[in-house]
Amino acid sequence: MFGKKKAGSAPKASTAVEKEEKEKPESKKPVEKKQAEPTAKKEKTTASTSFDFGEIAPKEEAPVVKNPRIEQARNRIWKDLRESLDIKSLAAMDMDSARGEIATAVKEITRFRTLDLSDSEQVQIARECADDMLGFGPLEPLLERDDISDIMINGPDTTFIEVNGKIEKASIKFRDNAHLVTIAQRIVGAIGRRVDESSPICDARLMDGSRVNAIIPPLAVDGATLTIRKFKKDSLTLDDLVGFGAATPECAKLIMAIGRSRLNCLISGGTGSGKTTMLNCLTRYIDQGERIITCEDACELQLQQPHVVRLETRPPNLEGIG
Repeated sequence: MFGKKKAGSAPKASTAVEKEEKEKPESKKPVEKKQAEPTAKKEKTTASTSFDFGEIAPKEEAPVVKNPRIEQARNRIWKDLRESLDIKSLAAMDMDSARGEIATAVKEITRFRTLDLSDSEQVQIARECADDMLGFGPLEPLLERDDISDIMINGPDTTFIEVNGKIEKASIKFRDNAHLVTIAQRIVGAIGRRVDESSPICDARLMDGSRVNAIIPPLAVDGATLTIRKFKKDSLTLDDLVGFGAATPECAKLIMAIGRSRLNCLISGGTGSGKTTMLNCLTRYIDQGERIITCEDACELQLQQPHVVRLETRPPNLEGIG
């Protein structure tokens, strides 16, 4: 009897084992689902992170596209203007009259050549031609802006400006490198200096005191470079420097004492560190009755005293004399 029970019970045990083995795969299904859920969440997190980086990434500026019709008309008008107008006569006129002459000539050329230009396009071309003939070409709009402190030209196609301490790319362009070199020569020639292949580096200034540095080929490999550091019309004071946090009140008192006591003082620092600004602030406290003589490579000091003699160095001439 025991043998029969054992024999009968064995199949039951195996059947129970088989049932457990069959149930095991079914019990794994919810485990697989639990493991799959975190994976899906990770994928969502990764996707959202990449999307955020895509929004933060800076966008590239779209290139400035020139209108071939306007460019062709501008070149035609520019050529006719150079042949028909006397630049020396224009230079003898006041600026408004000279620009009026150029605007009238542009209208006549447009009508004579039957050029397809609107009134606004004619005005724009007349202004650009006047800037080229009487001023500093594409630089004129930038020089008129008071919020620009630095203009940096790296070849005829690339210009950067500094606005409120941040450097950004400007949209102006020169016709070619020869055009840029001509503008640079016009700037330095106004104060009796020259920049050419024999003297490819020159420091100069604009009439408003803005400092200029020009470098042309062969030293400038990618085209002429021109750097203009503009000065504010209203010079900074010691109170301004203290307000900006550039100087402490104690430092301001020391500068005032140096200016009033006629002490020897050496001001040094890197490019753009504020040497000229500091010296302008110091000279405000020199007595009004003193006679002040300055000697600079390029005159940029803005002295407020009535008795001032300003001297400026000059480079040697072609013979190496000067």
